Amino acid sequence: MRCKKCKTDMHEINREYILIDADYNELTEGQMADHMAAELSGDYGEWGVTEITYECKKCGNIVIEQIDGCHVDNKREHNLKPKTPYDRISQRWKERVNKVKEYEVIESEEESYGEFMPSITFGVDHQEYQRAEKLKQRLLKKYKGKKLEDVIEGEEFRTNKGICYQIENQDEINLKVINPDQARKKILSELRLIYGIGEVTERILKEEGYKTIEDLTEHPRFDFEAKRFLEIVDKCDTCQIVDWVGHWFPKSHPLALYPSGFYEKEDFTFFDIETLGLFNRPIILFGVAQISGDQILINQYFLRDIKEEPGALMGFLSQINKNSIFITFNGRTFDIPYTRERLAYYRIKGKGDLEKPHFDILHFSRRAWKERVPNCRLTTLEKHLLGIERKDDVPSALVPEFYETYMRTKNIGPIIPIIERNKQDLITLAKIFSKLHEEWE
Repeated sequence: MRCKKCKTDMHEINREYILIDADYNELTEGQMADHMAAELSGDYGEWGVTEITYECKKCGNIVIEQIDGCHVDNKREHNLKPKTPYDRISQRWKERVNKVKEYEVIESEEESYGEFMPSITFGVDHQEYQRAEKLKQRLLKKYKGKKLEDVIEGEEFRTNKGICYQIENQDEINLKVINPDQARKKILSELRLIYGIGEVTERILKEEGYKTIEDLTEHPRFDFEAKRFLEIVDKCDTCQIVDWVGHWFPKSHPLALYPSGFYEKEDFTFFDIETLGLFNRPIILFGVAQISGDQILINQYFLRDIKEEPGALMGFLSQINKNSIFITFNGRTFDIPYTRERLAYYRIKGKGDLEKPHFDILHFSRRAWKERVPNCRLTTLEKHLLGIERKDDVPSALVPEFYETYMRTKNIGPIIPIIERNKQDLITLAKIFSKLHEEWE
């Protein structure tokens, strides 16, 4: 091949057999399954092309040529192919990460600049971006030549699906939760949870001596529904209680939080993830925290390379047991569905472990404090309710770029604040959960 710029011969510098990118919106379910199977197995078949990279030694021009089908030197292809399905997936993600920035830098209200994915609707303030960029450069300089294990103490977590880097920490916490008797009393005092009872009827019933739903079990009209709900409460069936409450009240109502008082503090599993985007992209860090006495125990599972995601997923699952109760911040919409999708992507059994009682405190926080704080972001609540203001924090939208810089440079600097951010999010999550119980006790 000849260079179009300087008309000299170009030299082949790389040849690789790759999988064609596919728009799943344009494929049938059968084609989608075939494409995913091809990516996992490495046998690309009709989905594969040979990609040849040429370089002009004179002017430095780079040209990439794709040849349909399997026209590739088998020996060279064998040397270039990764060893496992997870290696192949890792390699594909590295290619995509290098091409895409999943944020939009907002210069002003009138116009914006920068590359962004069409599906991404949020932006990064220009000043915020500049601060983050300066932080990244400072971190690159500070941690140049240093190893992750020398800076953040941890160890390899090994599973039958692969490995990842596990980090353990703990901190003091005074978690306050409504006690079971008080939770039961508050729930059963709300007569409007029974079909046919509104504000007026509730007032009349209380004047007649029916103070609680337990009292209504003797009422000639409301006895059946009252007995049915009382049975659910006596079983401490949190999911059914929350669903019942949600039928008559907003799911952010305090009545939907009180059932958390039926559990031991040790059952609470505080959960937060850091990802490379909003949809169908790897989770690079799983954070799980649990309570033990006056301590919050934090386990983080970090991907030193994209291929370690299956190992990190297994690390997260290892923290879940039959009594686990999820406490998240927007986790019902984001963290749990996202994790479920990643488990399915790698065909890892464990989706059933995610079907647990779940208290998403984002919605409760909006109800409790929306009139007192500028917004209900976790860091804003942290600042106004707990008096904590973070330094050297990375905006969520820039986490993918910081991680991409780490992968490209092998410098651990940009991932240090991501790991610290995730740990602090878990601690703040637990403290805000406790604050809600104080607020509505």
